[in-house]
Amino acid sequence: LIDVYEDFNLYVLKVFFPTLEMANLFTPPKEFRIQRELCGVLDSKNIILYGFNNLEIDIEKCFKIIEKNQNFTLDFPSSILAFDGYRIFLFYLFRKLKLYWNLALENRQREVFCEFFSYARKIYIILMSTEEIFDEELNKNLALRFEDLVKQSYCILANNELDENLLLFLGSEDLQNLLSDFDFFIKEDSFYKSEQEKYFFKQMIAMQLRKRLVLFKKNLLKNFEIETFEENFLGLSVFLEYFHNLYNLKILSKLYNKYFICDLEKKTLLKLTKKKEKLGKLIHKASKKLKIYKGY
Repeated sequence: LIDVYEDFNLYVLKVFFPTLEMANLFTPPKEFRIQRELCGVLDSKNIILYGFNNLEIDIEKCFKIIEKNQNFTLDFPSSILAFDGYRIFLFYLFRKLKLYWNLALENRQREVFCEFFSYARKIYIILMSTEEIFDEELNKNLALRFEDLVKQSYCILANNELDENLLLFLGSEDLQNLLSDFDFFIKEDSFYKSEQEKYFFKQMIAMQLRKRLVLFKKNLLKNFEIETFEENFLGLSVFLEYFHNLYNLKILSKLYNKYFICDLEKKTLLKLTKKKEKLGKLIHKASKKLKIYKGY
């Protein structure tokens, strides 16, 4: 049996055997140029979704590129694995955080510190979704420390303490230790927990998007509570910001551009609730489109 995917210029040969022993003895004809054998992880459906190349990512090279410059949009290949994808993504956010940390130390401008706060919050949100990718205890420890960093940063902004208190905070030993520990955590390649680190990054992100879409819709239409709504909105907006183009799904981009590029002020969020029926339908369609990526 040969599966033909004309749009992808891809041909998949499937050979069926009555016994495992006969399958192990089979040798493909010389006329066939075998590019990759299928297994449980990579069946013909997954080839379409994630590609079929043996992609080896030079993580160190990626880190060096990001260290030199963060003014570009991340573009992840379909076949990158979850462990590598999350490390690259978190390192990108981390270098942004370090950039605004240094700038805030230099000029103490509110706008700059707001960016520092924003990236600290993004890292915290992502760490809350990676406990099954990295070592659970290490991941939890860093997530709690970033949560504390976010809370302290918020208090400084709320109280407008952009003077010596800000310098003491940014130059504190606790913060410098956190930055150092997180840098080591991301660069070290042995911090993983389970088999899920071997799944595709695209697959794991789809899972997070669907989970957050469902929770957001439930809170929006059934159990509305403003604080939960804010929390769900923020978590979903981070994933949509960086991954609405990952799947070439127009509905994800429409959802992000129309509803999730806005500030977190209560009056702005409450405006969304007035469009909840239309927003709910859009979320349902987006979640349904992402369902094809389930299966681990």
